[in-house]
Amino acid sequence: MAKDPSPSPAEPGPHRWFVVANGSRARAYVQRIGSPGYDVLREWDAPEARMSSADLGEDRPGRVFASAGVSQRSGIEPETPEASPKGQAQRDFLHQLVEDLTQALRRKELSGLYLAAPAPLLHRLQDMMPTDLRQALIGRQAGDFTQRPTADVFELLDTLRRESERIGGIPRAQ
Repeated sequence: MAKDPSPSPAEPGPHRWFVVANGSRARAYVQRIGSPGYDVLREWDAPEARMSSADLGEDRPGRVFASAGVSQRSGIEPETPEASPKGQAQRDFLHQLVEDLTQALRRKELSGLYLAAPAPLLHRLQDMMPTDLRQALIGRQAGDFTQRPTADVFELLDTLRRESERIGGIPRAQ
């Protein structure tokens, strides 16, 4: 997994981060100071989480016969998609993302967090967050915006920021 630790071209000090993520890549943006738009602060990429389970070493599911002498059979599926090698790669990616965001918060590089991710991923990320990071969460948006054009991403981040400011942010975890 590659991560770009280069500092933001914005002013030094803690900033609100806008993280746009899916199950295998994420980018952290900060709002530009004095001009419209956002700058990429960090990037995370886990290409193995985009690979098929077969490419990661999972065999095809086995076969089960209904009963002796019957020619019908059915495949056995894994209990959950998360039990597959691809599911494990995605889970490792999410743990690394949450760990990096938590460390940035504790180093005072991050003062608030906005998240944009597909709904299931958004819920998993929030469940993985320690209390201090969860309390820094200002806004969230469900959807996969990682492959959208830059202008669309910036528009989403502006909307997310304005909406969160209008309603006073999401409720804080107790």
